[in-house]
Amino acid sequence: MTTGKINKRAIDALRPKARNELVWDTDLRGFGAKITPVGFISYVIQFRMGGREASTRRYTIGPHGSPWTPATACVEAERLLIHVAQGVDPVEANKQRRREAVDLAFASYAGMSERSCKGEGWKRLVERVIRLHLKPVLRKKPLPSITRADIVSILDRMPDDQVANKRNVFAVMRRMFRWAVSRGDIDRSPMEGMETPPAVRPRERWLQDSELRLIWKAAPACHRCFGPIVRLLIVTGQRREEVSGIRWEELDREERMWTLPGDLAPHCLG
Repeated sequence: MTTGKINKRAIDALRPKARNELVWDTDLRGFGAKITPVGFISYVIQFRMGGREASTRRYTIGPHGSPWTPATACVEAERLLIHVAQGVDPVEANKQRRREAVDLAFASYAGMSERSCKGEGWKRLVERVIRLHLKPVLRKKPLPSITRADIVSILDRMPDDQVANKRNVFAVMRRMFRWAVSRGDIDRSPMEGMETPPAVRPRERWLQDSELRLIWKAAPACHRCFGPIVRLLIVTGQRREEVSGIRWEELDREERMWTLPGDLAPHCLG
């Protein structure tokens, strides 16, 4: 076993041999530098988790070169070895960091959550909420790092008059985080203990037939998309989200029948 002070002079003096060569620092126990037969140099630590009876393990800090110099690698090694003494496994901690940066980053996790949804109606609502309200705020933030403040920020960005939509967004987020907890991806939902946004206040009045007649006549003068939507709302009495989100597969043109999927429930807070 080769030992010595790991500094710039020692690293510059390293020469590749027929097999991997390790040099262990004389000042910081467990800190070393490794050179491969092709001359690749990296910094490592060697440690045991659980005392002398545990097997020896190694963790690679990184390759020689920016940002890892003998000085910066030594500082990192000292930090990692302190964590080892506290019972934190650097190998497992690094795996978790990588997982959070990729698998648990909200942008990618949201897509996985969306694909797990059952029912076309709910799936369409989830896709819309994620695209319009969640991703612009959460972006690639790791799921375990999302806090209640982030949830509040999403809801606060929505206009005050979107009462029903706020409840939909709340429902989508609550179900997503419950799903994440059930999978073991997070320990607790950041929405735990949060109150559901208030329900839409019941209408105090409805349009009279004479008013509907005026709207019906004026609708064709509106935008070519909005006019037909307004008329379809009048004749069907369906919700605005259902009419504006109608899909061709829901229509039977021969029977002149529009069949709403049984799972189309954007107002559901389950």
